[in-house]
Amino acid sequence: MIKLRALTTYLIERRLVLAEQLDSWTNQVNLELIWKPDVGGMHMGDMRYSATIALERFADHPGRLMALVGSWLEGNDQDRDELPAAKFDITMLDSDLADVDITLEFIEPQYLAEDPEGEIEGFGKTWSFIPFDLWIAEHGEVSSHGRS
Repeated sequence: MIKLRALTTYLIERRLVLAEQLDSWTNQVNLELIWKPDVGGMHMGDMRYSATIALERFADHPGRLMALVGSWLEGNDQDRDELPAAKFDITMLDSDLADVDITLEFIEPQYLAEDPEGEIEGFGKTWSFIPFDLWIAEHGEVSSHGRS
């Protein structure tokens, strides 16, 4: 639940409310098994989960909160085409304060690395769960070095 943790940290750092007035948790977690060899290991599956981020006694402009969440998602979770939009449930406490629950869904790939000492067996090998970032080139250049 790396993405939820990162978004929560980001919002705490923006000081929208006091840190003790912001909490987050997962609601439901599902795993779609894939078992596909990939760069540096095995793409075991995709973890899909719904999450809630709760802000208590929020007194800032809701548009700022929505812009911060939206910009974080755009910069850190671009592949959201199949996921529903973030939902903001705002309960007004008085004319200036509100409790806000943000509901989101995330998908995070899960990878295994081949390891002779690993505890996970599959495909005639042993594996370990080792979280790592998968870097995918977004830009490239092909050169023939003057040859055609």
